[in-house]
Amino acid sequence: MEQQGVKQPALGVLSTITVLFIAFGIIVWFKPETFLSWASEIALCMIPISIIIGLVWQSSYPQPAAKLEQPMKGLYLLLINIIIGTITAAWSIKTVGGFVTPPTPPLMFFTIMTVIMTFWCVVVWQCWPAAGIKGDHPAFVGFGTLIVSHILAYILYNLLFDFSFMKAAPFYAAVSPPQGAFNAFSSLAFFLTALAVILAFAELDFWPFSTIAKKSPGFGKQPVWGIVVSIVVIIISLIIQGIFVSGFGMDIFTYTLRVPICIIFGEFIMLLLFQTWPVQTVGQPGKGVILIILNIILAIIMYYLYSWFSFLVAGELPQGQAKGYVFELWIANALLSFTFPVIAAYTGPFNYWPFAEPKPKKE
Repeated sequence: MEQQGVKQPALGVLSTITVLFIAFGIIVWFKPETFLSWASEIALCMIPISIIIGLVWQSSYPQPAAKLEQPMKGLYLLLINIIIGTITAAWSIKTVGGFVTPPTPPLMFFTIMTVIMTFWCVVVWQCWPAAGIKGDHPAFVGFGTLIVSHILAYILYNLLFDFSFMKAAPFYAAVSPPQGAFNAFSSLAFFLTALAVILAFAELDFWPFSTIAKKSPGFGKQPVWGIVVSIVVIIISLIIQGIFVSGFGMDIFTYTLRVPICIIFGEFIMLLLFQTWPVQTVGQPGKGVILIILNIILAIIMYYLYSWFSFLVAGELPQGQAKGYVFELWIANALLSFTFPVIAAYTGPFNYWPFAEPKPKKE
């Protein structure tokens, strides 16, 4: 929708400051033990439906969202987001979490998988198969994609995540987490790397796949598009993770935080807050390459900004595997569990209000 008001890059700068102010203002209320359990789990459960509201429904559904003006539109959609997210959290804690409280690490891993799978289903698979069955019905497409994403997350979680290294934990017997094919930290690192690759392809407008689709329209249709892009994403993700973890000998969770998580956060800033400025008119693949470079720069900046903020809020947190990755988990949750939902709400339902407003329709 065409906008009036503050333009880029001022809009991106002001929006980023606003988002960080809101996110930091929420985070400071939580002690580390609450922040890393209850608060993060509930915040993560809000993300899948926020993806549906922003990317699938374009912040114009459920009614009367399309007719409401800001900030009432944003508040209305935020309420919908909170209601559905809360229901999702209750379902997750009951089924996957085994009613064990506070939420356990295996439950958190599953919830993160629901976020990744929702992005994958929406961005790569374009809401197929729900969109192919009844594409003109927003509720069917939105909730259908949400359900498919959670089913995929549950299947992959059970097949690929092994939590046997947590057998000594007091919650293990009650939760009975899966003993899948790979160490849970390695699997989570891979899927987060895949999400970073998917968003990088979004910055490339899915070049070179989009170029092939123009010459061969059948290639651009689902499920062919989704299958091919997913295979390429998997291959690239395995190569990237292999280079850093096996090649450079990087600790798996240090890699997860400093590479995919921080880069994903940089991608959110460039795609949503800055709307791909300063390369909005640059052709592909140049546009995407420049955005990816900017992602990496932002990833480094945000890592150190949030590290500094963690010290202000929580003091000196234990680092590394031997001490439970407390510092790393705090940063990861602050970036994606808390700040991303604020970015999604601010750029979607609230449409950068009050800095930008849709231009009024001509009578």
